[in-house]
Amino acid sequence: GSPIKAGRRRLAESSTLQAVVINNKISNVCAAGDGVGASESVCAAVAEALALPDGGESVLPCSTGVIGWKLPVEQMVEAVPDIATRLQGESALPAARAIMTTDRYPKVRSASACGGRLVGFAKGAGMIEPDMATMLSYVLTDVAVPREALQPMLRRAAAASFNCMSVDADQSTSDTLLCLSSGAVAA
Repeated sequence: GSPIKAGRRRLAESSTLQAVVINNKISNVCAAGDGVGASESVCAAVAEALALPDGGESVLPCSTGVIGWKLPVEQMVEAVPDIATRLQGESALPAARAIMTTDRYPKVRSASACGGRLVGFAKGAGMIEPDMATMLSYVLTDVAVPREALQPMLRRAAAASFNCMSVDADQSTSDTLLCLSSGAVAA
């Protein structure tokens, strides 16, 4: 999918992400027009609203929803400044609820680790074959873990969990498993 293409380029070219923008209802996959450009436009709007200096290169796009529908970029860009004013750091529950599509309840867990916190939230139901399929999963921590250490840990965890499931032999174009460390707590 287009958000995956834009995201993979960002992850290959940058060592730092500052924000993640997630939309649901429309997957930004197989639609008329420039889906990657649509993702880039939304990322640029998020960067501007958050005063990030890189034009959106540190913003990771994620989408889930109907395949074949065109992303309403203008409406999304217009909504970003208001959404940015409502961001909070108290709970991941609003984010978990916001990304729900066919889920019956928000999926959120939190745990203490190395003097800090790990918080995970995800969405996904159906289409679990092979390698995660329609899952969008986010693990956030304030523990300072360098990317060189975090990436192999995430791969091992995904291999032993998400990538072992098979339910209905379908697969998605929008799979995302992301682990971000703010580095606020020294490990």
